[in-house]
Formats: sequence, C-alpha cells, structure tokens
Amino acid sequence: MKKVYVLLANGFEIIEAFAPIDIMTRAGIEVETLSLNDNLEVYSSHNIQVKADKLLSSEDFKDGDGIFLPGGYPGYENLLKSDKAMQLAEYYLNSGKLLGAICGAPSSLARKGLINGKNITLHFGCYDLVEDCCHIHDKPIVIDENLITGSGAGYSLDLGFAFVNYLIPEKVSEVKKAMTIKK
Repeated sequence: MKKVYVLLANGFEIIEAFAPIDIMTRAGIEVETLSLNDNLEVYSSHNIQVKADKLLSSEDFKDGDGIFLPGGYPGYENLLKSDKAMQLAEYYLNSGKLLGAICGAPSSLARKGLINGKNITLHFGCYDLVEDCCHIHDKPIVIDENLITGSGAGYSLDLGFAFVNYLIPEKVSEVKKAMTIKK
C-alpha cells in the first residue's frame, strides 16, 4: 500500500489539506497527518481545530511514498519556519519520491532553495516570492518530475487526483466514477 504524509502547520487551508486526503484515501493510499506543533491539535487558517495523527517531531517519516504540504496563511509561513518540515521535503524530492505542495506552500520550498529551476504553479499572491528562482506557470496543476504543485484551494480535488495518478494511476477512473465525476 502506498503511503503519503501530510504536514499540518497552524494556519493551513482546510480544503487544500483534506480534499487531497479524501481523494488519496478513496484510492487506497494510506495517509497520515503530521502536526508541526508540540501537540496533535492544529488550527486551520479559518480557526478550525483538527487533530493530526502524529507529531512531526516523533519520527523521521522517511518511509512514505510521498509528502504533501498544504498552503493557507499563515500555514505556508509556518512550514517555512520548520527546519524538520523543510528537511523532510528536501529528502522526498531528492529521493525521487512524490513531493506535493499547493497555494503558498510552493513558495516555502522555493525560499528554502529546494525547488530552484523547477516548473511550478502557486497562488498568484506568492508569485513575487519565487519568480527569481522557479518557472511559474499560470495553470491549476503543474508536474515537474516528482514535484506536483497546485495553484490554490479551487484545485484541491485536481491536486488529489494528480497524486493518485502519480502513485497508482489505475485507480483514478475508479475514484472519479464513485464520486460521479464525469470528466
């Protein structure tokens, strides 16, 4: 079974985290949420409290097939401030494993120098944070090798399907059919 870790920092965008989690879970991917806090409780950008599965600080979490960083403000700034989160993202990218990020989260990766020269998309409000180091494409989803980025909350389902397509492509049509997605 494929496994993806989702990093939850205070201020994350709820739909950007949980829509892809839902899609991946429907496809049979094991998903574990990791709190960047000292406890399992994490607050979204709209102050919705969720309980993560584990603390990021509790293990090394290098056994997954992918890692995903939701955006949201100030979530993506809190991701950037976490050395462990950025080191784990770098490990997944450099190991050829899936690294996904949406909205402002790609800017966190770029500002740490992890995705220099990569083709990405991200929220238009963050373009100025990465324009000198990444190739920005005004598209909903951009895939550059094992890096998958999404532009924002409105494309959260599409991002989830991009993850499934990357990890277990044979499941995409089955999940879409069960969800009554006709495209």
